[in-house]
Amino acid sequence: NRLGGYAENRDRPDRDSTSKLSPHLHFGEIGPRQIWHALHHARARGEAAGTERDAEKFLSEIGWREFSHHLLFHNPQLASRNYDARFDAFPWQPDEQALRRWRRGQTGIPLVDAGMRELWATGWMHNRVRMVVASFLIKHLLQDWRAGESWFWDTLVDADPANNAASWQWVAGSGADASPYFRIFNPVTQGETHDPRGSYVRKWVPELAGLTDDDIHQPWKASEKTLREAGLRIGEAYPAPIVDLAFGRQRALDAFAAIRNR
Repeated sequence: NRLGGYAENRDRPDRDSTSKLSPHLHFGEIGPRQIWHALHHARARGEAAGTERDAEKFLSEIGWREFSHHLLFHNPQLASRNYDARFDAFPWQPDEQALRRWRRGQTGIPLVDAGMRELWATGWMHNRVRMVVASFLIKHLLQDWRAGESWFWDTLVDADPANNAASWQWVAGSGADASPYFRIFNPVTQGETHDPRGSYVRKWVPELAGLTDDDIHQPWKASEKTLREAGLRIGEAYPAPIVDLAFGRQRALDAFAAIRNR
């Protein structure tokens, strides 16, 4: 009954538009084949909400879940070893302070901080935001994907040995059918696209609630007047960005180029 609009809205963390079935799939309370057949039967009877595109997109996500389990079956060390061995030479820059700020939702990047705070408060995080926070940790901060995978394993109620490891390696670029090394999510652009009114950020980062929709995803660029009216001082009530996004992106590209042709 909730399938209507899934294909269009599934990437919107400001909307309740995903199934929330992942914990129940992980613990075996429902199986992927049950979901697959129930949806097909409901559509055949004309009882399922949504369009064919909604149904196909939802079932494709179930398929990706099963692909992750296929990977784990054939690669039992998926959570600890790079699927692509070239990444064994990747020049990570371990930084415990940066990792701690990421975990606590204190990076100064609103969408990243909102996601990490949602995770800590609820044990769950919207899938689009999971990709953004993972990309930020790996690519903008050059932290080993295994540090992020471990934190998600400790905090997610749907933490799954297959999905968690495969997804982190996908973002890192080291996995099977991985995200290309040059795909680096810009958390500002992602926020403006998928949380255009800033509702998700305002919910989880209330320090920023007084900012306008135009400023909420990059408060460090807001005018002094805007910040004053919002009762906000960057670096005090809310931290300054832990890294310049353009600098972090270029540093990541340089690091990936160093191993690309191995």
